[in-house]
This record gives sequence, C-alpha cells and structure tokens, in this order.
Amino acid sequence: MQKPQWNRIKDFVQRKELSLAMGLHLGAIFLCGLIYILLPEDVHLRWGLTYIPIWAALLSPIALMIAARKSKRKLVIRLYSALIGIALWLFAIFLQVIGGDIFLPSTYFCKDGDYLARRYQYDFFDNNMTAVYKVSGLTERRVAFYRYSNPDSIKVYELLNVIAFYCPSEIQEDPWPSDTIAPIRVIEQLRDDTMKPERKKKIEQLAHRLNVRLGYTLTGKQE
Repeated sequence: MQKPQWNRIKDFVQRKELSLAMGLHLGAIFLCGLIYILLPEDVHLRWGLTYIPIWAALLSPIALMIAARKSKRKLVIRLYSALIGIALWLFAIFLQVIGGDIFLPSTYFCKDGDYLARRYQYDFFDNNMTAVYKVSGLTERRVAFYRYSNPDSIKVYELLNVIAFYCPSEIQEDPWPSDTIAPIRVIEQLRDDTMKPERKKKIEQLAHRLNVRLGYTLTGKQE
C-alpha cells in the first residue's frame, strides 16, 4: 500500500475516533441532564443504570483529549476537555458531599417483595439511616426513611401501612469502639397517613405477635 493512501486511511480513522469521543462526551452529558430533569430526587433507575451516563460524562473528557492527539485543533479540544472535565468533577464531588449518590449506588441491605432497604445519606457526615424504596418497572421510588442502620431484614404489611425492621447489634465507632447498640426489632409506619383507632389496635396486636416494639412514627416519641 502506498504511503499517501495509508496516511489518508490513518487520518480517516483518527477523525472517526475523534467524532466518536465527542459524540460519547456530548451524549453522556445530555443523558445526565435528562435523568436529572425527568427523575425526581426520590426516584432512581434500577441496577445502577443511573451511574453509567454519570461515569461516561466524567471520563469522556479524558477520551476526548486522547482522541485529539493528531487533530489540527488539538490545543483547543484539549483545553476544552480540561476545563469541562474539572467542572464536571467538581460539580459531582459537590453533589456527593451534600448527600447525593453520584459515584456509586447507595448500599443495599435487604428486600421484601417489591420493597427494599438501602442506606440513606442525608449528607456526607450522616449515613446512619435507612431508606425504603418500592420497585416499579425500571425505577425505585423512595417511600420513607428511618433512623436505623444496617437492617438485615424487613417485612412490609401494606394493609396496615407498616414495616418491621430487624437490625443486628452494632458497635459504634467514634472514632474508636466505644459502645455496642443492642439488636433492634421495631415496627414503623410505612407512609404518612392518619392513624385510626381500629388500625392502631391491629398494629399493636401485630407488634405483640412479632415481639417487636412500636417505633417513633407510631408512638410520636423522638429517639
């Protein structure tokens, strides 16, 4: 193959590579914006699908810088990639610090039917809570969150609008082992609702049968 023909093929491949990297970069940013606009804060996609476009957007500036190595506009493209990359990472870190799950899905604990429990992080410093989500198609919608950490099982009673938590004993480290929290067996209200006397009595009977105590959403006592 003659050298001019080889150079033309090489230039064509490099242009395609640059176009692909730019398409990936812009597409990932567009998908992230679409997810942010369309999905409420208490809803996210299942199986970690939310995080694929996020990581693609964060890493795409690097791919764009590499793909521009032979471009005539290399300096402009690499300058753009550096600025947009720094901006995207700073924005992602800021959202993570204020409580968003940006880099990885929140920790999964356990599941009962269509309901599952995950770690709930109000902010970067407070992660000792649990959120309950209901699965619907490709999404998980947060129903409520509670001041319990690391439950090993839950049980939902939809007719009574309550959920039972079973949490193992836990060693509190602040910053060294200082206290051991006993196992927790508690029942809480699932969704905000008016508590009628008939339902309250049935819930108390259920708690007695399960040998669990009523939680703060049912007694009104803040722990």
